[in-house]
Amino acid sequence: MRTHAPRTRSVPKAFVTTAVGSALILGALAEPSWSAPAVAAKYPGQGKCPTGDYQLCINGGPGNFTIKGRTFSGHANAILLRNVSNVTITGNTFKNLSGSTGYAGVHVKNSSGIVIKKNTFSNLRNKGHMHGVYLYRTTGSTITGNKFSSISGDPVRIRDRSSRNTVSGNTFTKSGTYAMFSEWRDTAKGEVCGSGGNVFKNNKYGIGYYGKPVPLTLWGGKGSGKKGPNKLTWKNCKKATIVNKGGNSRL
Repeated sequence: MRTHAPRTRSVPKAFVTTAVGSALILGALAEPSWSAPAVAAKYPGQGKCPTGDYQLCINGGPGNFTIKGRTFSGHANAILLRNVSNVTITGNTFKNLSGSTGYAGVHVKNSSGIVIKKNTFSNLRNKGHMHGVYLYRTTGSTITGNKFSSISGDPVRIRDRSSRNTVSGNTFTKSGTYAMFSEWRDTAKGEVCGSGGNVFKNNKYGIGYYGKPVPLTLWGGKGSGKKGPNKLTWKNCKKATIVNKGGNSRL
């Protein structure tokens, strides 16, 4: 009697299940994307970062959380917050950030109620002027109790409609190209001055990044900073959008 070897079933390739609307689609397991986050999201609204070499990006979400006790180093930028409210960034270290796309240690866009306190920012630079904190269209935020040192650009910069932000109780050493706290806008993109209420008070400060004293505040900046018709000029708003409330002391 002829005997037959038992049939062996071929092992299918690995499959993944993907949800599309209410349907489930099976497909072959794809190679992981190198641009995908290396770890699972830890914060609400955390996701993929845009071009610019950021290390942690939040876009939207419910807010009301804290980023605490982390070290950000070795990239062009660190944190990017967009379209979010009531986020606290405290007790973090931002150091040795540089690159052609460097903007800031903490870069905030279209947000409100951001609290940046008791962090250390050191050795931040790029091909242009990099900031410690950069607020774009951001309101009602506070920057307090931080230490800024060796920041090539103005350590705190606001832009385009940013209003009612307070910078207080910080220490600035060897930081700033134009000022410790400045406002700038790109008029070619339709950007405008803030409505005011930005305050600088009770801070300690030393010399600027290039070894010379710089003003504590400058507002209404526009232009590229280059010579000629695009030369950077200041106080181009109808009223002061940043006010020095005093209590500041020289180191």
